[in-house]
Amino acid sequence: MKKITFLILLLLCQTKSFSSAMILDQLKNPNITNQSQQWKFITDQVMGGVSVGKFEVEEIEDMKCYRMTGQVSTKNNGGFIQIRTELKPEINTKEYEGLYVKVYGNKKKYSLHLRTGLTLAPWQYYSFNFSAVNNWMLIRAPFNKFKKSNFYQPKNIIGQKIKSVGIVAGFDDFYSDICLGEIGFY
Repeated sequence: MKKITFLILLLLCQTKSFSSAMILDQLKNPNITNQSQQWKFITDQVMGGVSVGKFEVEEIEDMKCYRMTGQVSTKNNGGFIQIRTELKPEINTKEYEGLYVKVYGNKKKYSLHLRTGLTLAPWQYYSFNFSAVNNWMLIRAPFNKFKKSNFYQPKNIIGQKIKSVGIVAGFDDFYSDICLGEIGFY
């Protein structure tokens, strides 16, 4: 009886990352997340920038992925292209430790951007930077490592609900080529 009680307690005390991982998208239904939300491609042209690009569903090294390519330009106060999806229902950061992505890239720096109910202006977000090399790799982005974009946002994203997630190529002049094969929360 003691062994059974011990096993039950052990299972109940597992870490939240083990017991509550959630896959947001692994392209089983391309362009639609597991929450039935669409991915959108956005450039800095919405604010007068000149960056251009596209995103398509492709297959890289036997893995289906969202591929975002384009020329990022900081001319005209611009400097980004991104793919983003809304989260409905919103994701409570208290339920997970972070966000993970499986990516393939061109050895450039990219960012994950999260928006919450407290990021009201278009230039507000929480970001996590990473380099995407040209082989598939898993990036784990703990919520406590995301940085706020403006001084008047809460310092930490933990305790907030995430309303959108995006992958951004930006804030420098370069050619973007990044593939997203899977994304989720851990």
